[in-house]
Amino acid sequence: MMENLKKVILVPWDFTEGAEIAFLHALQLAKASGNEIMLLHIIPHTRLYDTLIKKVNLKKIEQLNLKIEESARKLEEKHGFKLQTLVVEGHPARIIKGLIITAHVNLIVSYYEYKTGKKQLRISKYLRNLFFKDTTLPFIIVSKPPLHSHYIEIVVPVDYDRKFKEAVHWIIYLAKYYKCNINLIKPFLSDDSKKKQLANNIYFTKKMLDGVNIVYGIKTAKKRGTFDQEVFRFAKTIEADLILIMSDKYNVFLDSKTESNLDIPVMCINPRIRKYQSFY
Repeated sequence: MMENLKKVILVPWDFTEGAEIAFLHALQLAKASGNEIMLLHIIPHTRLYDTLIKKVNLKKIEQLNLKIEESARKLEEKHGFKLQTLVVEGHPARIIKGLIITAHVNLIVSYYEYKTGKKQLRISKYLRNLFFKDTTLPFIIVSKPPLHSHYIEIVVPVDYDRKFKEAVHWIIYLAKYYKCNINLIKPFLSDDSKKKQLANNIYFTKKMLDGVNIVYGIKTAKKRGTFDQEVFRFAKTIEADLILIMSDKYNVFLDSKTESNLDIPVMCINPRIRKYQSFY
């Protein structure tokens, strides 16, 4: 019975134009996959405050509930898509961990900044470490509206890290719903041990994609630049709609300056610790 429940895409909602940009990306995914969308406004606390004080400002939450429901109403009228909303106080990681279980959240789509009071938080700081004992949560960081009405081209950097195999399940998930083109790009390597592991990852990826009849291409990055530069250069050349990486490579591919000028959304996969989480 649980398998039939719809999954939920979470959009951190701070009532800004950036949050609406993130919603537009989430809307594409939700329409294609049959998932639901939840707008989530978090009033963040530190872990210490959340553990020791446990004080909740009910009046503030009530005011923000009315505000977020109004945002949802306007988006529903404009896009014809029913939304869930939630306002909650606490430590972001604890809140999101609970929502994975209770609300069946399986993806976060977020603008690169999150406004809380007068502060602008770099949200990837919180999201790229969101993996737990027996589950994990992928996320997408955006800064511009979608290029197309649906995902057409997805770029996937393949490296020699063994954890890369985690990404293959999301490649299949995205290709299943979008019938999009998968563009694998591998680094130029000279180290024999790294080349061997890269070959293993390529073999595994090809076997998995061939097994479900997904069309893909493989390109080797040029030697002239760093791998991350070559990945973004290639993605821009083909007007890609998404770049998919492992979250532990986030700081290699993105910094705060790159995030703010991100023409192509970046999807990050956190490594699973114990068992495979169902994405379907």
